[in-house]
Amino acid sequence: MDRNSAFILWFDELRREDVDLVGGKSSSLGELTSATNVPVPYGFATTAAGYRYFMTETGLDKQIKEMLEELTDVEDPVQLRIVTAKIREAVCAAPMPPKLAESIRKGYEELGQKVGEQDPFVAVRSSATAEDLPDASFAGQQDTYLNVRGADMVIQKVKECYASTFTDRATYYRTKKGFDHLEVALSAAIQMMVFSKSAGVMFTVDLVTGDDSTITIEGAWGLGEYVVQGTVTPDNFRVKKDDLSIVSTMVNTKPIQLVRKAGGDCEELPVPEDLQKVQVLTEEQIKELASYAKAIEKHYGCYMDMEWGVDERNDKIWLLQARPETVWSKKNKEKKPATEGETMEVTSERVVVVKGLPASPGKAAGKAHVILDPSRIDEFKEGEILVTTMTAPDWVPAMKKAKAIV
Repeated sequence: MDRNSAFILWFDELRREDVDLVGGKSSSLGELTSATNVPVPYGFATTAAGYRYFMTETGLDKQIKEMLEELTDVEDPVQLRIVTAKIREAVCAAPMPPKLAESIRKGYEELGQKVGEQDPFVAVRSSATAEDLPDASFAGQQDTYLNVRGADMVIQKVKECYASTFTDRATYYRTKKGFDHLEVALSAAIQMMVFSKSAGVMFTVDLVTGDDSTITIEGAWGLGEYVVQGTVTPDNFRVKKDDLSIVSTMVNTKPIQLVRKAGGDCEELPVPEDLQKVQVLTEEQIKELASYAKAIEKHYGCYMDMEWGVDERNDKIWLLQARPETVWSKKNKEKKPATEGETMEVTSERVVVVKGLPASPGKAAGKAHVILDPSRIDEFKEGEILVTTMTAPDWVPAMKKAKAIV
């Protein structure tokens, strides 16, 4: 088998250097499966070759090139939204070429045989070939589909992953970073679904301070998407790396959760009242997760950003993905000791108006501008602080002008 022309590759056939073949997420899942002892749900990845075959066989490569010529100003949110929506519609409307569809179908059926389940539930996760480069991170810009069942539905979701190469956010980001839209390819990782009763994220460096002596674990009830998207405020745990002792615990109210539907797909449900303020992980589970984080960081040799889930069927902890952390890895490498006598001016009189969990490191001051509807983002001025309920791709141009986002 020629790996460069194959349409699918199994996780245990992949390593982290295979980004060109299957993108950052899929190659990392391959690395975790092939070279570590951490528990990773098994699966396979469609390849960049498969994506390019899809684009040329359907003629979409030429169509998309023409449609992108209509995008003359990515700073115009209306134009950006119209053009990218048109591209996504064209991708979703195109039939999956039979040869590629058959490869995905056979892979899905073989996955069922390997794990001993007929028509298993899977997650279909997008993985771009330009993900997580030293000067650019494309992670999270394309779509993920959870609790997918049946070969036909998997094939459809792979196509929808392909379409998500042209979300507003991803298209804007590639333009600003100087990437050719048609050079970036997309892989879809088809991975056994974890029936998560709780899930979340984990980092081997403190994203606020850059302290790398602790591991941060965040989690909530249900599937992890609501933690990743910021829909719920998760529980937060910090663990010392050297002895895995828990140094802090913050339990938050978690009123809603994203859960699996029995026949496929997901739905939002209220968390039972008696569980809303209950810690989502036991001390033993926190320490087990931290031990996996240590092992993964040691293997990769850099700070790591991971996702995890606890299966409701047997309480088994799974690592769903891992990627190198890009912000503090670079900052801490470049950090220089302060020059003798050097001082920094700090405001001493400050009143804390509101507190919350930080999404990314840094401090800023400026005029707060509250915008609750994306139709009003044109009012936003350079250097202001954007205050809103939830950001989405429509907000990208305003986010680029913002000093900070609340």
